[in-house]
Parts: sequence; structure tokens; C-alpha cells
Amino acid sequence: MFKRTIKKELVRILKYGKSVLLLGPRQVGKTTLAQSLSFDLKINLAVTKDRQFYERNPDFLAKKIQSFKKKPMVFIDEIQKVPALLNDIQELIDNKKAQFLLTGSSARKLKHEVEVNLIPGRILNLRMDSVSYIEKPVSAEKLFQFGQLPQILTESDIKIKELELKSYVENYIEDEIRKETKIRNIANYSRFLELAAIQSGKITNFSEISKGLGPTVMTIQSYYQVLEDTLFADRIDPYLKNSTRKKLTKSSRYLFFDLGVRRICANEGTQFLPDRKGELFEHFIGNEILKWIRSQALNAKLYFWRDSDGPEIDWLIEFEDRLFPIEVKFKENITEKDARHLYTFMAEYPNALKGIVIHRSDINYDLNKQVRAVSYKTLFQQLDRLILSPR
Repeated sequence: MFKRTIKKELVRILKYGKSVLLLGPRQVGKTTLAQSLSFDLKINLAVTKDRQFYERNPDFLAKKIQSFKKKPMVFIDEIQKVPALLNDIQELIDNKKAQFLLTGSSARKLKHEVEVNLIPGRILNLRMDSVSYIEKPVSAEKLFQFGQLPQILTESDIKIKELELKSYVENYIEDEIRKETKIRNIANYSRFLELAAIQSGKITNFSEISKGLGPTVMTIQSYYQVLEDTLFADRIDPYLKNSTRKKLTKSSRYLFFDLGVRRICANEGTQFLPDRKGELFEHFIGNEILKWIRSQALNAKLYFWRDSDGPEIDWLIEFEDRLFPIEVKFKENITEKDARHLYTFMAEYPNALKGIVIHRSDINYDLNKQVRAVSYKTLFQQLDRLILSPR
């Protein structure tokens, strides 16, 4: 359906002989991607009868694999449905009896219900996100409204898009929250989900949310942890290293994985004021940077940097020993004024060698030797050039 950028890295790892745990939110295309590859054995734990069989007979997997004359390649979909299988899978990998591609839409059960050591060398972790702009170009307006889930992008009827997004959120609450977590007050969580969606991309204040909704600060923190564990949102921490500034923001930001899903959770319409479009554009760029990092399995980290009384950097990529500060502007004409916070940051951090301003127009150009203006339409290619090219 779409040429997914992560496929190249996935195929490379599998050819190297490693097993992979491919995590990603529901319906981002993990199963479709896996089905484009060849396997000796396929198991879909989303199918009720298969899930129930392996819940009752987890040791059958090892017996099944013993019937192969050579080391089989095994695909297991929705592994979090029967996490107990991971114990046998680990042993099979250690004894070189099989190679696995496992997919999952929630890290919660894998983190909290299984005593299994998924360290590099046994199973390599990859993360798959919703479709990126490079995989399927879409106008900014449509991105803000309907997001980038594969089935939404391929649907032309706006009313059906809306219904499918609402169904997605309803199924998330039913399948991921009501059935798979220990949360008992679903109404409280639903109200939290709406507020978290409204504030997605902004600095998070647990105390203010607690005052507004009623649950304790610890409960609100646990709700955000559920968002992370179910891959519904990413936590972006502030960059606090090697700074003498006393008023740097220390609270994190959370980014919903998809803007269409975010809008439905927030109970918002499809029309946005100019200032809100700027906020959503910044949110979108944050998500796209995460997709770029994950599609290549880079050992890179995304931060932001903000002085409550002074400058701020929308996004900050840390890769190896270098920093790349990024400003996001929902405008087409970029000037030196748009880069002023980048200059401040680079003056304070000697390992920040190149600043980036991401904008709406189609062209890329250097403001000077320090700062490059980058079109969001070629973001992946420009990040490759600026960050991955030889120093």
C-alpha cells in the first residue's frame, strides 16, 4: 500500500540473523509489512481461537518448531496477547532453534507481566509509526484534521474518515484500557484522555490536570504512563545537560502518535485558528522527527529546550556527541529573526554545530553557515544530509 521506510532496516536485521520485536500503535501497518516478507510459520494471536489455544498450550510453539528440518523463520502477530510465549521464544533464540519477527501494539504487558530479558543480542526492538510524509505526502490541513493512519489515508470519503477515527479511539478505550489495564474508572480515564489530547505537544503540568479532573497527581502520572505503554503518546523530555541557566523548564511534553486520533480524543472540529495551526505544525514535525529516528533505528534522542524567562528551542536532536537545534515556523518566508533562539543556543552549546528552521514552503536554503531553512516536505532527506552525512 505504502512503501514504508522502516522496511529496509527490518529486512537488514532479519538477514543478519537477528530476531525482531516490532512495536507500534494499532493499525499503523505492522501486519501488512510483515506479510510482505516470507516466513515458515505464521501465528496470529489477534485471532481468538489461536490466542486461546496458545494461552492453554504455550509449550506447543517449541514442539511445532521442532518439526522443521531447518531453522525456521517465524512470524507471531500481536505477541502481547500471549506474553507467556516469550519465555519459550527466548530459549528457542538462545539455542538457535528459530528466528522470530514478533509484532505488538502495546508494550504494557511485555513490560509488566513477563519476566523475560529482551536485551539486544536476543531480540532487537524496532518501532513502527503511522505513515510519514515521505511515505505519503498530504497537505498540512489534512494532516491536522485526519492524521496519517494507513486506512484513513486511503479513504476518500470524509464522513467515513471521521467515523473510522472515532471507532479507532473507542476500540482503544475498550481493548487497550478496559481489557488490558488495571484502570477501573474508565470515565475518569476518558476525561483525562480528552484533556491530554488537547494539551498534546505542550508542557505538561500534572498538578493542574489533577486539580481540573479530580484524580490525584500520582493517578494522572499513571495515566500518562499508560499512554506511553500503549504507544498512544511519546514523552519528550527537556534538555538539561551542561547548562548554567536556572529557569530551564524541567517538565516533559507528550506527543500523541497521530494528529487525527489526537483531534478525535480532544473532541475538536476540523477547523483551526492560525495560532492553533502553528501548534499542530510543531506537533507534526516532532512526530516526523521521531519517525525519521525510528525508521533507521538510530541511537538518537529527541528533546526540547526552554528557558521560562528567555529563549526556547522547539525540538533538539542529540546524535552521538552532537546537538541539532530545530525551530518550527508555520510560515513560508524565513528570516534571520526566526533563527535568533538557535543562535543563542548554539552560542551556549559548542557541540551544536548546525541549526535548522523548518517551514511550509517547498525550498531548502542556507540562511548562513550556521542555520539552514528546511521544507517540511523534504524533512527526511534534509535530516539525512545534515545529521547523517560525514562531519
